[in-house]
Amino acid sequence: MAFAQTALLVVAGMMGTLDAGASSPAQPPAPATTVEAEPPRPYPTLVTEQTRADKAAVAALEKPGELLLSDGFETAEALNRYFEVQGAKEGLAAIVTDIAATGKGSLRLTAKNKGGASSGASAHLWFGARPKAGRADGYERIYMRHLTRFAEDYDQGNLNHTGGSLSAVAGDNKWSGMGGAGLRPVGDDHLSSRVEPWKDWGRLQPPGYLFCYVYWMDMKLDKDGHYWGNMLGPAVAERLVPLRGKWYCVEQMIKLNTFTGGRPNADGELAVWIDGVLYQHYTGFRWRSSEAVRLKRASLMVYIHKAERDNTVWYDDLAISTGYIGPGKVGALDPMTDRPPAATAPPASTPASP
Repeated sequence: MAFAQTALLVVAGMMGTLDAGASSPAQPPAPATTVEAEPPRPYPTLVTEQTRADKAAVAALEKPGELLLSDGFETAEALNRYFEVQGAKEGLAAIVTDIAATGKGSLRLTAKNKGGASSGASAHLWFGARPKAGRADGYERIYMRHLTRFAEDYDQGNLNHTGGSLSAVAGDNKWSGMGGAGLRPVGDDHLSSRVEPWKDWGRLQPPGYLFCYVYWMDMKLDKDGHYWGNMLGPAVAERLVPLRGKWYCVEQMIKLNTFTGGRPNADGELAVWIDGVLYQHYTGFRWRSSEAVRLKRASLMVYIHKAERDNTVWYDDLAISTGYIGPGKVGALDPMTDRPPAATAPPASTPASP
């Protein structure tokens, strides 16, 4: 930029010299143009400690809702419920019975060793528009709960995207927002948040501590000039590094922002529970600029940026609800047929924390 400015000054000087002997009068300077600065974008605030200290706030955050669907991954046919399953043909995404948190089956996802190239497997579920069942076109608040277990030898190297995510989109395009890494959502298109681990460039044992990797309209720009997912986690002293080979109950909640006179308010929320304990809570999100953007998609995945070994993770007991779910069994609800839920079983014991 300095070179360009210098070059412009030199050229301007030369033009002034050439014009010095001309008889035509000098032209008046062009009026200065004023560029209006963009107003600062609101950014969410970590309020976990304040929420825990307020019984009313905890009660509101953990209020039960309507169970929309659940999946215990008990049979091979369970994968038919997902509109896209990456790795199924290769056996990288499969229902298995050798390892399960509850029942007899679980979803196993494996990122194969590709000699340093990227590798992954995933399953994506749509719970948006279902007009035949009288459902609304997406939801304003959704809780996603799943049990997850990292293999005893799981080690992603530096970067991975492994965990469960919630996405809000406008319209009925089930793939909206997928493949948009490095780009900031506009506000009328999509948003997403995934609970995943990070090793902090090798400072932590694998898989690293859990946090939310978030894309939304007010996200911050990375120093490399891209809009990579912003990392929103708990207080440093409360970061949890999951033990490999152990099941954990992970639940994430997104509450979309409201609107006043068509303008988006910064009143959205994001919360995560680990084994039934509030892990992090953020408020002040301006998630979207259009009310058409609503929560409609859930995903489970493993993705390794530089796969130099096989990495496997298991998922079990996925549940989607409009209210808090918590650890334990829930009634069965098939997302493809909207069968009414069975009688809720007594809560199972909460998985022990490390």
